[in-house]
Amino acid sequence: MSEPRLKSQQLPREPSTTRTWSKPVYIQHWYKSPLLLGWLFLVFMAMTGTIYMVIQANSGFPGLVVDDFYERGQDYEKNIKIKLDNNSKWLPHFQMSQAYQNKTIVIKFVITNKTGQFVPVESMTLYAYRPSDSKQDFSRKMILTPEKKGYQARMRFESKGKWDLLASAVIDGIEVNYAKSIFVKD
Repeated sequence: MSEPRLKSQQLPREPSTTRTWSKPVYIQHWYKSPLLLGWLFLVFMAMTGTIYMVIQANSGFPGLVVDDFYERGQDYEKNIKIKLDNNSKWLPHFQMSQAYQNKTIVIKFVITNKTGQFVPVESMTLYAYRPSDSKQDFSRKMILTPEKKGYQARMRFESKGKWDLLASAVIDGIEVNYAKSIFVKD
């Protein structure tokens, strides 16, 4: 009987007469895979963006929210339909030059009906909202232009960046609002 051979006691292999031209296979570690690294990068960027947005939402300006909702005594649910219906009756036009920090500019607001005729209003107020800092918000009463074809207000912006303008007109006892975003330069 023959005894079992150990690995070290195996007979040597005869050299092969056929050649294989295949390249050696290199094993790549899982943490070096470009596909995996790309996916991890995308997941990391999505999480970073989400965290950034949550921080911005919690620490920034809460938006164009009416602080004196109860004091005004307005039933917004009932009046919102009336406001939306009336918004389609008039065509608003903001006219202004480029706004620069600490320089006074004239902002004109013209409101016309569907036929293009100027619509006189009972009162007109222009609100300036700073999305990043609500302490800088302010408003100005708009006056009739000398041509009596629109309303104007002089405004001076203390800081550069994005501002939201809201023109609030009272027409036939109904408040109508029109918004425009601007960017104030240095």
